[in-house]
Amino acid sequence: MLGTMRAKNTNKTVVWAILALLALGLIGFGGIGQSGGSIRSVALVGDEKISTDIYAQALNRSLSELSQQLGRTVTAAEAQSFGIQNNVLQNLLTTAALDDETAKLGYSVGDQAVRDQLLITPAFQGIDGSFDKESYEYALERTGLSPSEYDQIIRKEAARVFLQAAVIRGLKSQGTQSQVLLKFGRENRDFTWVELTKAALDAPITEPTDAQLKKQYDADPEAYTAPLTRKITYAWLSPDMLTDQVDVTEDLIRESYDLQADRFNKPEKRSIGRIAFDTMADATTARNLLDSGTATFNTLLADRELTPEDVDLGEVERGGLSKEAADVVFSASALGVVGPIQSSVGPALFNINAILAADITPYEDAREEIKAELAGESARRLVSDLVTDIDDLLAAGDSLETLAADTDMKLGTIDLTSETTESIAAYENFRNVARATNVGDFPEIQDLADGGIFALRVDEIVQPALRPLDTVKDQVIADWKRAETVRLLTLKAEDLKTDLEAGASFGSLDAHIEIDAGRGDFIENTPPALIEEMFKNTLGNVSIIAGADSVFISRLDKIAEFDTDIPENMALRNAVQQQLDTQIGNDLLTIFANTLRENAGVSINQAAINQINTQLTGG
Repeated sequence: MLGTMRAKNTNKTVVWAILALLALGLIGFGGIGQSGGSIRSVALVGDEKISTDIYAQALNRSLSELSQQLGRTVTAAEAQSFGIQNNVLQNLLTTAALDDETAKLGYSVGDQAVRDQLLITPAFQGIDGSFDKESYEYALERTGLSPSEYDQIIRKEAARVFLQAAVIRGLKSQGTQSQVLLKFGRENRDFTWVELTKAALDAPITEPTDAQLKKQYDADPEAYTAPLTRKITYAWLSPDMLTDQVDVTEDLIRESYDLQADRFNKPEKRSIGRIAFDTMADATTARNLLDSGTATFNTLLADRELTPEDVDLGEVERGGLSKEAADVVFSASALGVVGPIQSSVGPALFNINAILAADITPYEDAREEIKAELAGESARRLVSDLVTDIDDLLAAGDSLETLAADTDMKLGTIDLTSETTESIAAYENFRNVARATNVGDFPEIQDLADGGIFALRVDEIVQPALRPLDTVKDQVIADWKRAETVRLLTLKAEDLKTDLEAGASFGSLDAHIEIDAGRGDFIENTPPALIEEMFKNTLGNVSIIAGADSVFISRLDKIAEFDTDIPENMALRNAVQQQLDTQIGNDLLTIFANTLRENAGVSINQAAINQINTQLTGG
C-alpha cells in the first residue's frame, strides 16, 4: 500500500505541502523549554513522548495567531476562555498517537525523500531559490535542532500522512446522498402572502374586563413571575481605571510600530498557482497552447492529473518566490497566466488568481491606536501587580467598602438575574462567579477577560415569585389585547382561506409574491414558520400563521424541484459528493485517532503543562 501511495502525484503534493508547513512552523521559534529543570516531556502516548519544547512551540503559535486576530496580546483569562491550551494539548496527543502507531507499523520514508524535501523547503533556500547550506544550518540552529533531529521530524510527518491516507483510501459515500441533499436544499417555492393587522378588524379591540384580565394572568403565570435575583455588592478594578497613571513615551510607541511591520506595513501579495515542467521546452509548448486558445490553465492541470488545490501556492509576497519568478509575477498588472519562468522548482507557468495591494499604515495614523494598546497593557500589568496587596487586605478582614476606600477599586451594587448583562454583568466570569456564590461566602479576587479584577459579596438571594396582579396590570392588559387581536384576526383569516382555496384572488389585500424562495431564505417582518409552511404544503393550499400581534396568510403557487442529473447541475452535485467524502474521511480519522489514543494509553504531566502555560500567558 505504501508503494502505491508513493506513486501518486497528488498524495506526494499533500505530503510535502504538510511537511513544508511543519518546517515553516519550526523555523523562527527559539525552542522554549524548562530551563534549569529536568522535565523534558508534558505527555506520553504509548511510547511516543510530547516534549516540553513541542508543546511550548505549539502553544506559542496558537497564542500568536489569536493575538493577531484580536490586534493585541491575549491575556491568560482569554486564552483559557478560548480553550487554547486544551486544544493545543489535544491536537498534540492525537498526533502522538498517530506517530506511536506508525512506529509500531514500521512506516517510514527513505533518505532520498528526506533530501528532496530539504531541497524545496523555502526556509533553506538562498536568494536564487536553490538549496543553501548556510540557510539550512542557520535555521536549524535557531530551532535548537540537529540535522538528524530535523530529518526525524520529516520522517515522522510523512509516515503520519501515509497512515492517514491508508485509513481513508477508497472511502466514498453513496452517490444518492448528494442527490437527496441537493433536492432538499435547492428546491424552490413560489407563493403569495399577506399580513392581517389590527387595521383589518371590523372594530377596535375594547378594554378587557376584570374577569378577562384575571384569566390572562392565571393562564401565563411564568410571564408575570419575578426571576431569581441576587443582590450583590462588588468592588472592581479595570485597566481603563488606571490608564491615567500610565506614561507611554513616544520612543516606546515608535518602537512598537517598527516591531509590527506585518500589521501596519503589509507588502503586496499575489494569490498564485504554479505548474512546474521538466524542461523549458515543455513549459514553452504549454504556453503556446494557452496563447492559441486550445488549452486553459485547468486543462493543463487535468492533463497532468492535478487539481487547482495541488498547485495552489496561496498568497505569496515577492520574497516567497525566486528573483526571476518574482520579477515577472509582480510586474504583471492583470490576472492570468505568466511565464514560462525559471523558478525554484524548475521551468514553470504561474497563474495569478488575485492581486492584493500593499496595505501601508503610516506611523502618524497608527500612533493613537498603538498608544492606547500600550497604555492598556501597562494598565493591565498595574492591575496584576496590585492583586497580592488586595488579596492581603481581604484576608485581613477588610470589607469591600473599605477595600474601595483604601485602593483604586470602585464599589458598586447590582441586582443580578439570568438576563442581566449591563455594567459589570457584561463580563461572563462575573456572572459565573456570582451564580456560584451564596450569602455569607468570603469575597475573593477574581479575573475579568480584559485584565481587570473584582470581588463580590451576595447580600441576599430573592427566590422567584409571582408578582401581584396589580403590580403587572399594564403588562397583562397589553398581553390580553395582543392575544385578542390575534384571535379575531385568525377567525377572519379562516374565512379568507376558504375563499382562496376555492379559487378566489387576494383582491384588495396587500399581497406579496415570492419567486424561487429557498428553505433558508429570510423574508423581512415575517415569522420563520411562513417559509417552513410553504415547504410542507401541497400546491394551492393556504396556511395561516399567527405572529406576535398579526396573522399571516400564505398560498403555495408553484413547486420548483432541483434536478441533479442535468449537465449544469452535475458540477455542484460532484462538489457536494466530494464534501461528503471529505467529511466522512475526517470523521473516520477522528474515530481512528481516538481509538489509538485509548489503546496506547495517555499519561499527562499537568505540572509541566501548567508551568509552560504560566510562562507563555502569565497565568
